[in-house]
Amino acid sequence: MKDLICGRRRFIKRSVIGALGVGLFNHTLISEVKADELALAKPIRNRVNNSGKLNVGIYLYPNMTMLDAYAPLQVLALQPSMNTFTFSKEKVALPCDAKIQLLPDYGFSDCPEIDILIVPGAANPSEQMEDSDVISFLKKAGEKAKYITSVCTGSLILAETGLLDGYKTTTHWAYAEALNAYPKVSFVDERVVIDRNRVSGGGITSGLDFAFSLIAEVVGEEQAKAAELLLEYNPQPLFNSGDHHTVDPILKNKIQNKIHHIAREVFEM
Repeated sequence: MKDLICGRRRFIKRSVIGALGVGLFNHTLISEVKADELALAKPIRNRVNNSGKLNVGIYLYPNMTMLDAYAPLQVLALQPSMNTFTFSKEKVALPCDAKIQLLPDYGFSDCPEIDILIVPGAANPSEQMEDSDVISFLKKAGEKAKYITSVCTGSLILAETGLLDGYKTTTHWAYAEALNAYPKVSFVDERVVIDRNRVSGGGITSGLDFAFSLIAEVVGEEQAKAAELLLEYNPQPLFNSGDHHTVDPILKNKIQNKIHHIAREVFEM
C-alpha cells in the first residue's frame, strides 16, 4: 500500500510539473486581466490569426545555431497569446550546428502570415545572405509583420533584406564589423536592442534576454516577469568570461580570429 501511495504521489507530481508551463500563463495571470483588455494592450494585437493569437515565425536553415532559435522558441511557446512556429525554405529536416536534425513546421510555400518574424544566426550565415529566394521571402514576410527581430548573426541576414535600413540593431560581438557593409544599419553594442518595431539580441545566449524583452514589449512586463520566474532564469556564469568588454584580451583575440576564419565570406561582403 505504501508503494502504491508513493507511486500515485510521483504521478501527480509529474502531472503538475508537466502542466505548469501552460497552466500558469493560461489561468493564474491571464485571469487577472480581461481578455479584451489584453487584446488591446499593444498595437500589434490589432491583427491576429483565427485563433486569436499572434503568429510568431522563427526561420530555420541549414547549419544554423540551434540555440539562437530554440531558446526564444522555448520561452515564447509558453505564451498563450502567441502561436509560435518554425519555417524554412522547404519543409525538410535540416542539419544544425549541434549535429542534430531540425524539422520546420512549414516551408515557404505554406507558411502562414507572420506577425513577429524571428531570424536566428549561424557561425557563417553567408549562404542565406546570398540566397535570393531566402532574402526575397524574408523581405516580403517582414514588410507585412508587425515586429521584425533577430538573434545573433540573424541581423546580418535581415540587413541583407534591407529591413534594417534606418534602424539600430545588435549582433554577436565578433561579427559587429560585418555590419559595416550596411551603412544604413546602425550597430549598437548591447545585449538586446529595441528600435521601434525592430528587436535584436546579441550572441547566442542573449536569445533568452531577447525573448523576455519581446514579451515585455508585445504583451507586458508582468507577463515577462512571470516567464522569467517560471523558467527560473537566474544566470550565474561560472567564469564571467562571456562579456567581451572585460574578458582577457588574448582570449578575445583568439575567438575573433577563429570567427574571421569560419565566416570569412561574411567579412568580405
